Amino acid sequence: MTDAREARLLELVQTRAGVSRRRAEELVREGEVEAGEQVVTDPFLLVDPVVVGTLRVRGQPLSLLPPTTRVYRYHKPAGVLCSHDDPHAGETVGRVLRAGGFIGYTFAGRLDRESEGLVLLSNDGDLVLHLSHPRYEVEKVYRVTLGRVPPSPDLRRILDQMRQGIEDEGETLRIARGEVEERPPRAVVTLTEGKKREVRRLFARFGLEATRLVRLAIGPIPLGDLPPGGIERLSPDEEARLRKAVGIAHPRS
Repeated sequence: MTDAREARLLELVQTRAGVSRRRAEELVREGEVEAGEQVVTDPFLLVDPVVVGTLRVRGQPLSLLPPTTRVYRYHKPAGVLCSHDDPHAGETVGRVLRAGGFIGYTFAGRLDRESEGLVLLSNDGDLVLHLSHPRYEVEKVYRVTLGRVPPSPDLRRILDQMRQGIEDEGETLRIARGEVEERPPRAVVTLTEGKKREVRRLFARFGLEATRLVRLAIGPIPLGDLPPGGIERLSPDEEARLRKAVGIAHPRS
């Protein structure tokens, strides 16, 4: 039986160094990782942090103590890409995390570059998985500004059709709920899956361009009045409600 303390080396590098899983694997294979004073090139080697004692990446020592899990809300501005490592992408969430000292954190609630709004940041991998994977059906709410706004009755009929499902590029796109804001006229839609550029594609099927897309909430967590680029930690009550919503009562030790 595997010791409960053991973890794959690439996972330790990923969480302790704050890099993507792919980059962690590359660093191990390139011989840039020392575990217990020995260079290890097998990223999938099971390692007991207590036995190993030390972990270094490119000579830099990393803590093997388990992190205290936390969750933050981040207001992603337009122009920032939801990516950890992309040298050609300009500003990325990964760079925002590193600049803010968020070592070992990743993001849940991917948005395309042009879209804005709520992204959750956490160093709890299980929580991020439950927030991100379609099978957990976490609701995400978006406010959509359209370049051309149909009369409200027509827009409501369009939202009704979106609830029933729209075929596009071999996929069925569907919203869970939709409503119309009158002043100014905008649509607010709720999704539980979030396929690539799903909201924009849905409106495009009706000849409508989403000129601005803002995510207002993920599960029970609202964006609130957090300004673009702002990051703030969730309150204990908010984190508890978020964990309850996705079925994780406590962080996994």
